[in-house]
Amino acid sequence: MIKRAAMRLRTTILLTIIFPLLLTLITFSGVGLWVLEDNMQKRQQEEVRLIAHGIRLPLTQALTHQNIQALQEGLSTTFSLSRLYGAFILSPSGQQIAGVGLAGGLQNREMLQEAINNAREAEGYSQQGGQNFYTYLLPMTDAQGKVLGVLQINRLATGIERYMSLMTTVALLLAAFVGILVVLLVWWGFRRDVDRPVNRLYRSMKAVQGGNRLHRMTPGGAREFRELGEAFNAMLDAVAHKEQTVREQQHQQLALERSLKKSRRLAEIGVLAAGVAHELGSPLTVIDGQVQRLQRRDDLPDDARQRLTRIRHETRRMEDTIRQLMDMGRRHTLHLEQHSLQHMINEAERLARDALHLEHAPPRLETHLPEKDALTIDRQRFQQLLDNPIKNAFQAGSQQVVISAQYSAQGVVLRIEDDGPGIDAKHRSQLFDPFYTTRGAGQGSGMGLTIVHRVVEDHGGHITLEESSFGGAAFVITLPPETLLPADTVTVNKASRHAGVEDSETMENVMPRKHGHE
Repeated sequence: MIKRAAMRLRTTILLTIIFPLLLTLITFSGVGLWVLEDNMQKRQQEEVRLIAHGIRLPLTQALTHQNIQALQEGLSTTFSLSRLYGAFILSPSGQQIAGVGLAGGLQNREMLQEAINNAREAEGYSQQGGQNFYTYLLPMTDAQGKVLGVLQINRLATGIERYMSLMTTVALLLAAFVGILVVLLVWWGFRRDVDRPVNRLYRSMKAVQGGNRLHRMTPGGAREFRELGEAFNAMLDAVAHKEQTVREQQHQQLALERSLKKSRRLAEIGVLAAGVAHELGSPLTVIDGQVQRLQRRDDLPDDARQRLTRIRHETRRMEDTIRQLMDMGRRHTLHLEQHSLQHMINEAERLARDALHLEHAPPRLETHLPEKDALTIDRQRFQQLLDNPIKNAFQAGSQQVVISAQYSAQGVVLRIEDDGPGIDAKHRSQLFDPFYTTRGAGQGSGMGLTIVHRVVEDHGGHITLEESSFGGAAFVITLPPETLLPADTVTVNKASRHAGVEDSETMENVMPRKHGHE
């Protein structure tokens, strides 16, 4: 379509501009040549007239005295002084009395008769021997006005015609050359300055239409087409930027929808957890108490005592799971105070080693913290945040665990990474879901990282999983800037970040602490 439009534009320019200009040029050239030819003819005719009038008086006197020799000498002298074709003296009957040159004898009797009858000059063009010449007739009269004879002067018109023909031919050739040159220049200029830039724009548009959104046009040609190409590229950049913005908004919307789904799922689990904890707490307490009483009997066989110990162990595991469910079901109001991050990490390491019986065995835990590492947090909740990742790293067989923190005006970035086997990509999308675990049956409840995720959100931050520089997993926890402020300046209730209401009752008394019946 653009190519056809360019061809139509080229044809329009030729028909409406170039061809009219050429026609005007040829017309003015023809008119100029005609004017020039007419002027030259008039000048030559005037020259012949002047010569005729100049020699008429002496020739009339010689004719009156019938002095033929004097007539002949007068004509010869005149013929030698001017470029004449012939000069003759004719009688009233048309007979030649004297003369020199060519084309003697009048060819046009009517012109002679007109000159004699009217006793005035006559002129015209004649032809003889294939030559065209101009004839001027001037009557010669005596004192009474009687016509004694007619002076005929011929001037060859061939020179004039050849000259004018040459001029006409040169002018036409020049006009044709100029016309062809103008058409070629217009065609070349149009092709270079219009056709090529338009074709480049057309090819770029076709490339973008074909799906190549990264294609950009190389501007060229006249300034207008360069500006058009730059505007076209700017439009593509703006469209690409807008599409990128839309994709980012779509990703954010999807992430928000997933977060909302997870929050609703956690809320449903919290309601379920409260009911489960309430219904199972008391029976488990009774079971644990009865098992303790049986273990105190002296007559209890060793194999029965071992089975009772196994029952108590499983009961405690159920109590831990229920307690985690209770934590999920609560809406926590954070009690913010400043605490040393290093002290809490040390406590988390001690608890993990005690639980896994790794008091003096690998792995090795390193910390890279700022000199002033105090954070404004809820200590009890934040301790859960540190306990689970460290314990998971120890259980995964990591030989090295590194915890680093960076404080800035944008907040706190806490990294917990290890050199363990890492986490497969297929598990990452469900890593923080409740009850999801990669361990075997009976080795984990799947609530640890869910609680970590909940604690991070309660503190206004977010957590992501990355690849560790040591080859294992790296949990990156980002906390808001108010985490670095003094506790008395932080007035935001973190629990308000989540939907729901505060618990009307605490469930701490639904079931006893596991060490209360040791």
